[in-house]
Amino acid sequence: MDALTDILNTLRMKSSLYFRTELTAPWGIKVPSQGRVARFHIAIRGQCWLRVEDMDDDIFMSNGDLVIIPHGASHILADSPDTPATDLDDVFQEIAYPGSGPLVFGGGGAGCCLVCGEFAFDDRENHPLLDNLPTLLRVTGDQSYNARWLDSVIGFIAHEAASMQAGANAIIDRLSEIIFIQVIRTTLASTKGHIPFLSAFTDPRISTVLSEIHRTPETDWTVESLGQVANMSRSAFSNRFTELANMTPLQYIMFVRLQKASRMLTEGYDSLPAIAESIGYKSEAAFSLAFKRQFGVRPGEYRRLNISSRQRS
Repeated sequence: MDALTDILNTLRMKSSLYFRTELTAPWGIKVPSQGRVARFHIAIRGQCWLRVEDMDDDIFMSNGDLVIIPHGASHILADSPDTPATDLDDVFQEIAYPGSGPLVFGGGGAGCCLVCGEFAFDDRENHPLLDNLPTLLRVTGDQSYNARWLDSVIGFIAHEAASMQAGANAIIDRLSEIIFIQVIRTTLASTKGHIPFLSAFTDPRISTVLSEIHRTPETDWTVESLGQVANMSRSAFSNRFTELANMTPLQYIMFVRLQKASRMLTEGYDSLPAIAESIGYKSEAAFSLAFKRQFGVRPGEYRRLNISSRQRS
């Protein structure tokens, strides 16, 4: 398994469709901020403007454009940068939105159709992949037609959102997750500047090491043995890895091991000694101490808290 796949499997991402919109000018909607959520908007028909909190420039969106706001920042969608925006909750009240079906709002002028949704991430997870994503991820319609995967997926989502047949929301949720993963891959491929942690995936030698760590985190890795995987000297590898990943190789190994342990604690029934051994710890005490440093609680308490959380949900 490659490192990016393993990371994305770890994140416990859950997507959901907000709604399909039918908006007519003049219209403006302000979406409030929300932590641990990445929001997305896809322009299916027409055009609009997007203004994201703490970004200087407004973003123009038209047919086929896709934006993801990874950190849940407050933002405004409108037919024009000059149109006043109404808070989303007030829009719901004004039109008596029933919670399903298209959201119809605006003054009756030029139309715009968006598909809007979000990716929520488990509060238990803090991962440098998410932490270091830029404020806005964007794939324009002309890019999407060059990248046929996105063109096809957006077209399928538009069809399902319009028809809303039985199972449509489940299909849209799965396709939305694919979009999130593919947009991250597109960002990695197209970004020339340095992005902490993410840039490690664009270096072939460091990316190979990441995949080896994720494939067998329990291996008794050393900086020297990882340097051999990268075909680099110990010091050159250590410096390059730390520069790109924003942590040392040994820090990253510990991070991956404990992320794997957290999944085992919540998704399986292995004993603590068995989990400790499976991720490369020689004693349960050492594992417990390291786990508490990363997650704030010891493994047994972490498991109990998550069992209680699942029973309440």
